[in-house]
Amino acid sequence: MRVTIRRLRPAEVAAVRHIVQLYIYDLGGDRWGVEPDGRFGSRGWHRRFWTRHGRHHFVIRADGRLAGFALVRERAHFAGAGVREVSEFFVLRKYRRRGVGTRAARFLFARFPGRWELAELTWNVGAQRFWRGLLRRRAVGPVVERRRRHDDLTFVVQHFTTAARKLSA
Repeated sequence: MRVTIRRLRPAEVAAVRHIVQLYIYDLGGDRWGVEPDGRFGSRGWHRRFWTRHGRHHFVIRADGRLAGFALVRERAHFAGAGVREVSEFFVLRKYRRRGVGTRAARFLFARFPGRWELAELTWNVGAQRFWRGLLRRRAVGPVVERRRRHDDLTFVVQHFTTAARKLSA
């Protein structure tokens, strides 16, 4: 399977907006209700997601088909300035456990080597397993993991460093 990841183009925004709904539902659909307009996530969440300043939006494709997206922030939520964050990362279920997410994450870490932060909701055990396995192979030095709270949510947060590598997805 050929996996590509590149910056989101204007013509792809509408398609990614649609799969953002799948992402939010997948993330917490059984915990969060649908909004009156039929969307998941508050309007504020949607505005924060699409803000361009200090953020890099990527689209993930598998054999040319939309397979997911990633959002990298230049300023990590918990660690702050000088640390990048994989703020949002989603691969459609059809492409999970097929190397798509691994290749996309490796691409991001190679493109932006340095200090990173990842945060997974405590109930998202699958994401924790995915990132821990990947970080065992990609992090340079120790991975520091802690639990952190933000508002009414609890996260497992990893801090780590990556080195520059060949950019291939």
